[in-house]
Amino acid sequence: MANTATKEHGIDVIASRDGQTVGIEVKGFPSRGYADPARANEVKRTSPSTQAGHWYSQAVLAAMRLRGKEPGWRSVIALPDFPRYRALCAETAGSLAAAQIEVWWVDQAGAVHRP
Repeated sequence: MANTATKEHGIDVIASRDGQTVGIEVKGFPSRGYADPARANEVKRTSPSTQAGHWYSQAVLAAMRLRGKEPGWRSVIALPDFPRYRALCAETAGSLAAAQIEVWWVDQAGAVHRP
């Protein structure tokens, strides 16, 4: 796993089972505040919905890069199950399917749902 706390670059999670490897790009849902303790009292200028759009596009690009780099792997984006991410996914579903990129949804209890 990439260490996201230190902003390490790379695939967030690589998992293998039964001879199949999956590369997973993981995104959370943005908030109004900063996670960085040095900026804890600041409010972000960008709305969470707009930030989610940016994060989603970054996840799609990472998944596409993985497809090119490791064509034998499954390429997955894991997202929290929020309406904004659902809407973005619906808008790009055909392109994701054509690129063979899967989207997995994580509910508030942490359970992963794969369509």
